[in-house]
Amino acid sequence: MKLFRTIFLSFLTITSFPTIANGCFEVERDALLTFKAGLNDPDKLLSSWHGPDCCNWTGVVCDNITDHVVMLNLQNPLSWADDDWESHALTGSGLNPALLSLRHLTHFDISGHDFSNSTLPKFIGSFQNLVYLNLSFSGFQGVLPRELGNLSRLQFLDLSESNFTGLLPPQLGNLSDLRYLNLGNSYDYNSNNPARERLSWLSHLSNLRFLDLSRVDLNNIFVWSAINKMHLLETLILSGCFSQEIPTDLSHVNLTSLTKLDLSSNFFNVTLPNWFWNLTGLVYIDLSGNQFHGSILDTLSNLVSLNFLALGANNFENVHLEPIGKLPNLRSLDLSWLGIRGHFVNLIKRLGNMWYNLEAINLAGNNLSGNISSWIAQMKNISILDLSRNSLSGHIPSEIGNLFHLKNLNLFSNSLSGHIPSEIGTLSYLEELDLSYNSLYGHITEAHFAKLSNLEFLDLSNNMLSLKMNEKWVPPFQLRCLYLGSCKVGPKFPNWLRWQTRLSIVQLSNTSITSVIPTWFWNTSFENVDLSYNTITGTLPESFQLSKIVTMNLMFNNISGPLTSLWGQIVSLDLSNNNIDGPIPIPSMSDMLRSLFLSKNRINGTIPRGMCDMPNLSVLDLSQNFISGNIPTCLMNNSNLEYIDLSNNFIIGVLPASIGNLQYLIVLQLYNNKLFGEIPSTLQQCKSLVFLSLGKNNFSGEIPKWIGKQLRNLVVLQLRSNKFTGSIPTEIGELGTLQILDLAHNSFVGSIPKSIGNFSSMKNSSHYDIKRPGLSYSIKMYSPFYKDVLYIDMNGQSVYTSFPLHYAKAIDISGNNLSGYIPEDIWLLQAVINLNLSKNSLIGEIPETIGGMRHLEIMDLSFNELSGQIPQALSTLFSLHSLNLSYNNFSGKIPTGRQLDTLNDSSIYVGNSYLCGPPTDKNCFDVQSSIRIDAGHGENGREKVWVFLFVTLGFVLGFWSIWGVLIYQNVWRVAYFRTIDNLFDKMYVPIVLAKRRLIICNA
Repeated sequence: MKLFRTIFLSFLTITSFPTIANGCFEVERDALLTFKAGLNDPDKLLSSWHGPDCCNWTGVVCDNITDHVVMLNLQNPLSWADDDWESHALTGSGLNPALLSLRHLTHFDISGHDFSNSTLPKFIGSFQNLVYLNLSFSGFQGVLPRELGNLSRLQFLDLSESNFTGLLPPQLGNLSDLRYLNLGNSYDYNSNNPARERLSWLSHLSNLRFLDLSRVDLNNIFVWSAINKMHLLETLILSGCFSQEIPTDLSHVNLTSLTKLDLSSNFFNVTLPNWFWNLTGLVYIDLSGNQFHGSILDTLSNLVSLNFLALGANNFENVHLEPIGKLPNLRSLDLSWLGIRGHFVNLIKRLGNMWYNLEAINLAGNNLSGNISSWIAQMKNISILDLSRNSLSGHIPSEIGNLFHLKNLNLFSNSLSGHIPSEIGTLSYLEELDLSYNSLYGHITEAHFAKLSNLEFLDLSNNMLSLKMNEKWVPPFQLRCLYLGSCKVGPKFPNWLRWQTRLSIVQLSNTSITSVIPTWFWNTSFENVDLSYNTITGTLPESFQLSKIVTMNLMFNNISGPLTSLWGQIVSLDLSNNNIDGPIPIPSMSDMLRSLFLSKNRINGTIPRGMCDMPNLSVLDLSQNFISGNIPTCLMNNSNLEYIDLSNNFIIGVLPASIGNLQYLIVLQLYNNKLFGEIPSTLQQCKSLVFLSLGKNNFSGEIPKWIGKQLRNLVVLQLRSNKFTGSIPTEIGELGTLQILDLAHNSFVGSIPKSIGNFSSMKNSSHYDIKRPGLSYSIKMYSPFYKDVLYIDMNGQSVYTSFPLHYAKAIDISGNNLSGYIPEDIWLLQAVINLNLSKNSLIGEIPETIGGMRHLEIMDLSFNELSGQIPQALSTLFSLHSLNLSYNNFSGKIPTGRQLDTLNDSSIYVGNSYLCGPPTDKNCFDVQSSIRIDAGHGENGREKVWVFLFVTLGFVLGFWSIWGVLIYQNVWRVAYFRTIDNLFDKMYVPIVLAKRRLIICNA
């Protein structure tokens, strides 16, 4: 019978199907070769795809009876988490229509490749026999075709980590045999995803066992009524769906088969739903990264099968640990970032015996204290222990060597002290070790790593440790990440690193290395290297051509010699604060270079035009060198530039009008050069500008009014020490985010505009967030924001402050020709740290409202014509440590008390003749007498003199205008005195008569 069946099938094959070529149908073989022809295969994954029998090709599986291709498994052999994942990925045109010839295909897996320029074709719905389809991590994009709904036999569908957009096909509701559905990460943040509009088809998937909608935008979509009908559902993953809707109570729960529930990273802002505790079959529940609040209920103890529980990063008011301690099978617990306070021992007691059975515990980011030395060694089954970001103390006990199962130990950012025991080197399963940011000290030797053959991540940075390794030591491990910042590694470069063939991140900042970088270093697998703050000597390699380094930080070393070619894979290079000399070579830069820091070297010559051909350049810092010549006009054609610092050089010429092309420019620093001309009007097109520094050049003309109207994101405006003229435009007050205004040492005239009091960012102490959404760099991290931020002229001495930009709030308009009163609203800018209005011709008084400037640290009002008394409110400014009121017309007693008592330098008040009292040596009685004698000094004195003069002059003119006429005109004199006599008689006679009547009546 078996023989007959074989003959019959062979007959059907010969008569009904195309010719078989040595076990493979020719039409199917040709289809596979056509598909291969449209692909790029860097890792030779399809190298076996040749010859007549396609059933023997890699990834191709044929049916044992019919010889039809039934399985195409081309999954990337490397995981997406592997460093070389992309270099092993297939790329190209995606799915070819020739694949339609594979009519018997039941299993298709092309996951882990990169088809980011391709869409999923509609003909995917023609593979009627497909049971398994996996396109995860494949980069397909565009609209998810409705034709997927035709795959009625599909049981496994994985579209996770792709970029699909558009309407999820309602035909998916017809897949009654479907067992597995994964639509994870099928979203597009920049479009209105119609997936929100229709998900009712889910209710038709009555046989679904696995549902993954992770990263699908379910905002404002209520899907729970459909999900609750899936009584066979075992796994439900809705992670990162931006969902805000979840029922706190369900009348009837059908999810009785559910064993895994993942609702992490959403926006559920409710109490924990009651129906969770009816899912008694749950083994895995992840509710982390939400906004659940309220209390952890006692009914949690109903989940007796629970093995994994994650509640971290929520807003629970009360974290009751007792119900958790009653879960007999719990092995993994995440209570991170819940604000749990108290002594660690008390927490262990509340969890009971369950604590000692845990295999994974995460308590990071809480407020736990206490000594860990006594209990850490009792966790015999622990494999993952994360207690980072707490206040735990004590030392790491030697008994830690008994934790044989430990894979991940994270004690980062605590208060641990003492030595690291060498017994830690016996933990043969250890993969990650993070003891950074503690107070550990002592020597680290080979014994600490003796059996750590699985170690991949090591962070011992920011302790007081010293590594003492034999120069010939070969580590037993292959690290991926190494952080030893602020440990003592030098003076020699650690030779054992040359044997680390998988190491990607190397952080050896401030590790006392004084030697040269060895030649072998440039031929390693290192991609991200930080060797800053050492005293490394020697020169750079001739080329980075063969290096795999992507980011390199060598700032603050003693590297000398010329700048070499930067071709290769390098994306970011920081060579600032070294001794590199000579010009920038041409050509020298890689097309991949995005950030280049060369400040504080000895580089000379001009800015090469070759820099204009670097399309990806985003950050350029050539400050504090000896660069001369003009700014190349073509440099401003690179629209990707976000940060330019050419300050403290010898650059001449005008600021190119082409700067208007830099629409993403955030920082422009040209301080201390020899630039001239007016500010180009095209600069107003740089609407993203945050930091504009043109100080100490020869710019001229007026401040354009459009600065206040167009550059609305400005935080720093520095135009000091130029040749600007005219008045300060009122429009400048429209810069609501401005924190530093520096217009000092120009030739501005007129009054200070009242609109300066409108700087809203200077009215409160909250700081501006420099970080911009969508930028690849955080500007806050750039060193120029922490160096020479604000230039101040105090008592003729030029100094730099060290204010970080996001805290500094300052106004400096000193050294101009400004006049008039200081605007009253300027005293309401209570967050200002430095106020310098010196060397102008300002008048008026300092009001008591200055007491509201409680953050003021430096105030200079010297060399003006201010008058009146110094307000007592100055004594309430507790932050004030530098004050200069010299050479004005202030008068009266200098106020005392509190902060003013600490400012006991008499030079603060010199040049004010009528100030008295400590710290000057003038007696207030003598000064008051002097004021009475010489009332013409000072503004108040001048006012009293003028009043006296006008009154006296009026009296004299009135007196002599009458008596002069009476003396020289006889007729007028006789008539005047006759009138006076008649008037006297008329008044005197009635008075006498009235007096007599009063006497008679009283008698």
